[in-house]
Amino acid sequence: MVSRRCKGVVGRLIKRFASFGVLLWFCGVLYAQNDKGFVAYATYYHDRFENRKTSSGEIFSQKKYTAAHRTLPLNTLVRVTHLENGRSVLLKVNDRCPRAGVIDLSFLAAKRILLHKTGTAKVRVEVLGNEYMELWEKQDELFEMFDRAELNDSLRNHYLDSIIFAKGNKYEQTFLFTYYVRLATAADQNEVKTIIHQLPPQYQKLSKAVKVYNESFYYINIGPFISKKTAEQAVAELKKNYPLAHLIKKKDN
Repeated sequence: MVSRRCKGVVGRLIKRFASFGVLLWFCGVLYAQNDKGFVAYATYYHDRFENRKTSSGEIFSQKKYTAAHRTLPLNTLVRVTHLENGRSVLLKVNDRCPRAGVIDLSFLAAKRILLHKTGTAKVRVEVLGNEYMELWEKQDELFEMFDRAELNDSLRNHYLDSIIFAKGNKYEQTFLFTYYVRLATAADQNEVKTIIHQLPPQYQKLSKAVKVYNESFYYINIGPFISKKTAEQAVAELKKNYPLAHLIKKKDN
């Protein structure tokens, strides 16, 4: 028979260890969220919410990069990545979603990661700092550049990663310039095709022949690269077979 006093001591110990366990679990969740984010189910807004006031006071628009979440602080910037195709989008949390474990996206954001095709999907949510606000505001320019270059999902993800998660966790893009690799010159279209065909697959779709004004030869350019660092890495790789490869930059119009 266990005494009442002994039961009380045991009870206090259980409570203390339980509290400690909860604290460890909570710290583990915070670490997981800050380090690699957390997994949630993504859905997207119905059109009936258009022009309604959100929890932050902003007017909701399906054409803005915003999201609703149950607990993330309002005005937090997050990166949402579709776990099946790897596509990412940067969103500002400006509304509340009542469902636990769910993040609700605007239709524009859903389209960017192809969520609109299935209606729901597992995503990874990573919290970003306010230094990414300029990038969040200018995402349309970024995605339009990807579309012009006709990048597949793998390349889109690679270039977006190079911008968002550059060394030092600072993105390099100022949106004043885009970068290209000037690979080589070619005497005619046949030589252009031969050179491009010999390139690694990730560069073939980014290659373009530019006829030099008042000359008979062509420049072969590869790009655009939004991150200077990514363009420099491409130059270093391509120089092995094309010693004259070098970086050029063009000012955006």
